[in-house]
Amino acid sequence: MWPRWVRAIATVWVAWDSRQRKNLDWFWVLVIFLLGPLLLPFYLATRPLLKSEKRVGGLLWNLLISCETLFSWLAGLAAAAVFVENVSMPYDKNRAEVKRAEIKAGTLIGVALFIVALGLEKMGFDLFRERIEKKYLKS
Repeated sequence: MWPRWVRAIATVWVAWDSRQRKNLDWFWVLVIFLLGPLLLPFYLATRPLLKSEKRVGGLLWNLLISCETLFSWLAGLAAAAVFVENVSMPYDKNRAEVKRAEIKAGTLIGVALFIVALGLEKMGFDLFRERIEKKYLKS
């Protein structure tokens, strides 16, 4: 079950995006609202294109690209949630002050490492995507 705020943000974004494309697509708005953000890649792979956009490859290729983007965002949201939870940890007299400091320091190091790892993943996937599109999916 998705948190209500994640489902609401995804639903509002789909409504806004489909409206920007000159037609409010109620089907996708309801699908995302009822079934959750995991179906966002299907919307992204099938939505109408703007004049400045072009789609390379077929449905499965565009679905793969959309899934990578969605999972990167979800990993970022999860990392942010853990960071906020650990940094805003309330005072607990049963936990030593040194232990709380270790948790907060470890959280900061973890966030820094996550940012580096996510950047490397995005660069690697972009290189992979560029190579595949250039070699196999000429438009």
